[in-house]
Formats: sequence, structure tokens, C-alpha cells
Amino acid sequence: MYFFSLCILLIHFTFQYPHLKSTSKDPDSFIPEGYHQIRRVSGQLNGDTLTDYVFIIESNDLVSNLKEEGHDQKPRILFILFGDKEYGFKLAAQSNKSVMLSDDGGVFGDPLQELFIRNKVIHVNYFGGSTEKWAYTYKWRYQHGDWLLIGATYTSMSPYNNMLEKYDFNLNTGDMEHTIKPFLEEDEDVPTVTPKTKRYKIKKNKLYSLNSFQVGVNLIYKDINF
Repeated sequence: MYFFSLCILLIHFTFQYPHLKSTSKDPDSFIPEGYHQIRRVSGQLNGDTLTDYVFIIESNDLVSNLKEEGHDQKPRILFILFGDKEYGFKLAAQSNKSVMLSDDGGVFGDPLQELFIRNKVIHVNYFGGSTEKWAYTYKWRYQHGDWLLIGATYTSMSPYNNMLEKYDFNLNTGDMEHTIKPFLEEDEDVPTVTPKTKRYKIKKNKLYSLNSFQVGVNLIYKDINF
């Protein structure tokens, strides 16, 4: 009886993301009640001549214990629409946990910076931290019938060490480029940093799918998580 009651409590307090409609003539009509748009871009994503869209939307209301106990946050959803001759637009992907939330950026606030399409690849950029700053870029492409993380970039910036360190991953090929350079202009008050770039091969793993991706928990290289 206790186990049954506990299961009911867990189900009751588990937040349920809305299921977006599958087709519509109007891209804005995919945004469910209780949510609003925070980013939208259009472009070519799947090789036809029709316009496709990428949205990031956010809940109007805070949700308790969304990612951790005692912390109220507003859920976000990234979704992708393919242009369709018959229906207008079709839902191509809905990702409930791949987007950083508004208070995930530290003292800089909302870390979400840019959402754009380039060469049929969706780029999502973030920036945050405090004295020690960080930036992330995620690159998603439609291939083999799925939305896959084909590239990722992590950058750390330290004014104390006057160092900007960047790891740029091509997850399709297993290539990585590691760059170190000065973060600030060289002067007598900051350490001297010699710029250098090295290229490596890392272990190729199965590419992450957007549909099941959860931001921040995926170890890609050493202690770098995406």
C-alpha cells in the first residue's frame, strides 16, 4: 500500500510537458496555451524549397522542482517545423530538455544568446558564469531520419589567468580543435598567454538525438559536459 501511495505522489508531482500539434497552416499555432515565444528563426533544413522554422518557447508560469528540489523554473521547449505542401507545416521535432533555462546563466541571467540556421544546421548559443565565464554552442542537423548533435563548442574565459580556452568538437568525424589565447589585451597587469591551437582525434560515439537530449549531462571529452 505504501509503495502504491508513493507512486501516486511521484506521478502527481512529475511535470508534464504539453504535446504539440502535428500539423497546422500557421507556425504560431504550434505554441500551446500557457507558453510564449522567446526565439524563432526560419530557413532551409531538409533539402526542399519550403521554409522551415525553429522555435524556442517558454512557459508563462514557474514550475516547482522542475530540475532540482526547491527550485522554481519556467520550462522551455525547442521545436522544429518542416514546411509541407499539403498541411502547411509539420512538427519535425519537439525537445523538452535540450534548452538552458532563464536562470541557468549565473549572474549574467538568461544564458540563451542566439538561435540561427546555417547550411541546414541549427545553432544554439549560450553564455554565462560570473568572474569565470563560459559559452556553449550546440549544432543540430537532420540526418539519417533524426535530429543529431553533429557539433559542439565549449569556451571558458578567465580574467585572472587572462586565458580564453576553447574546445570545438566535430562529433560526426571525431575531430577536436583546442585553442588557447589571451582573454584580455596584453598589458603589465595581466599574465602573458601564448596563443596556440592543437587538433586531436577523440573517440567517436553514437550521436546524441535531439528528441531525448538533456542539456548539461552528456560527457563528451574529459570533464566537458554538454
